[in-house]
Amino acid sequence: MKEKDGYFWSITCLMRIRILSAALFFAFLSTSSAFASSSVNVPFALPLYRNMELWVAKGLIQSNLSSTRPFSRAEVGRLLAEALDKCDALKEPTTACSDLQGPTAKYFEEEVSEVRSRGSSPSTFLKPIDALSITYNRLSGPFSIYNNEGINYYDGNNASVQFQSRGRLWNVFSFFIQPIFSYYQKFDQIEGNDEDELRMHKGYVKLTAGNFEVEVGRDSLWWGPGYHGALLMSNNAHPFDMVKLSNPEPTLLPWIFHWLGPFKFNLFFSELNDGRSGSNVAHPYLYGLRLNFKPHPFFEAGLSHLALFGGSGRDLSFFDVIKILYSNKNRDNTKFESNQELAVDVALMIPNIRKLIFLADSVKLYAEGGAEDTGTLPDRRAYLVGMALYNPFAVEKAVFRVEYADLSPGSVPAAWYSHGSYPMQYDGRVFGHHAGSDADDIFFEWSQDIEKFFYKLGLDRERSGIQTKADVQEKNQYFGEMGYRIKDNSNITVRYSYEEITNYMNVKDDDKRNHFLGVEAALYF
Repeated sequence: MKEKDGYFWSITCLMRIRILSAALFFAFLSTSSAFASSSVNVPFALPLYRNMELWVAKGLIQSNLSSTRPFSRAEVGRLLAEALDKCDALKEPTTACSDLQGPTAKYFEEEVSEVRSRGSSPSTFLKPIDALSITYNRLSGPFSIYNNEGINYYDGNNASVQFQSRGRLWNVFSFFIQPIFSYYQKFDQIEGNDEDELRMHKGYVKLTAGNFEVEVGRDSLWWGPGYHGALLMSNNAHPFDMVKLSNPEPTLLPWIFHWLGPFKFNLFFSELNDGRSGSNVAHPYLYGLRLNFKPHPFFEAGLSHLALFGGSGRDLSFFDVIKILYSNKNRDNTKFESNQELAVDVALMIPNIRKLIFLADSVKLYAEGGAEDTGTLPDRRAYLVGMALYNPFAVEKAVFRVEYADLSPGSVPAAWYSHGSYPMQYDGRVFGHHAGSDADDIFFEWSQDIEKFFYKLGLDRERSGIQTKADVQEKNQYFGEMGYRIKDNSNITVRYSYEEITNYMNVKDDDKRNHFLGVEAALYF
């Protein structure tokens, strides 16, 4: 994409330089002398993230930074300890406290104990099998799969077995692996093309020093407050092979910066080896920076920056990279060419409002706004807004969500994620919002836990080719999920979705009716 406005570029140049300077400064500050044991990240598939949000809504947790994920197990232990201490201080136990003291507290018992008494957990250990799951999915037609860490399913029968292992060495190193064995009856939607594969879905090693860690390996990220999607970084694509720097636990900054509240950052580099061809530059580099602050217990803000650049035939020096990331020039068809995105997000949690309005116990409001590197104000922007109601209409342990995303800017509708040399995709999947370029998406979901039983009901409506195609593709997914906790460490989940697609792939009157049926059994050790 071409530069359109020198003034706007000068603004973004200055902003990027400030972001880099702030990141380096904050990274230095976050290497505190406080001792923190190395720990692996909590996978997105665990129900922990949803449960954590419920406890935040109840006011049991206030020091969390929920918009930068995944959490480390040590960070989860810290947050659970905070919530458990508040529960202990209550005169009368609540339902939320009873839930908190159940399976989740048991699964993270060592991490909670470590927070309360440093050195109480072993400095070196190995858990050969930390979690195990078996999944069967049957699809009828080209059903749309998204936010599944790049895992594809095809028409017909699909099955997989995966397990997770983790360990730690001397409180300094930790490691995680997640191999997956999959079977597809119709691989790539081809009749008779049954295939199986064994691959390493995730795997990484961490080095931790104080509250600073270096992660090397394959992992997923999610940046922003969105539940159903994120503009820059979600788990829609495969996990990245990357080097990531971060502070796993929030840091309270010194001097005048303390008013920013708890702070976290992510800084990573990755090379995308996903078989790009044609005009797409092969083996490009992906750079990402995330800054996350919480100036008030109920308010959270974040800033994210992504850049895709370099690759085969474009040898770059260190200063070339700095010039690409933080200069005010985007030279197409040269080694300095790049595709960049910037986003700002905010989230406001309003707990305990039942006395003010009958609608819910607590409300979360959030928004994310993004800019492409070629935009001229106010065009070529994307945005996401959402709301969550906790215990709506006095229904205990229920959540109602609505979220809307618009990725079709007025002047250049196809600006987001698309690029002649550097499309923001990994192995064919956008690593931002799954709706993709020139699209919008609206999502509704009702979920509830009832003792050992849990369920979800929802609708997702997605349109693509809104301004660039004569025939707009429209997808409507209606989904339901039911689960049962057999024991504290095991559950079984059944999912069904029905999908209607009109003008499939933007071809007029090519309509599809697709079905998805899935069963998953999971065991945690």
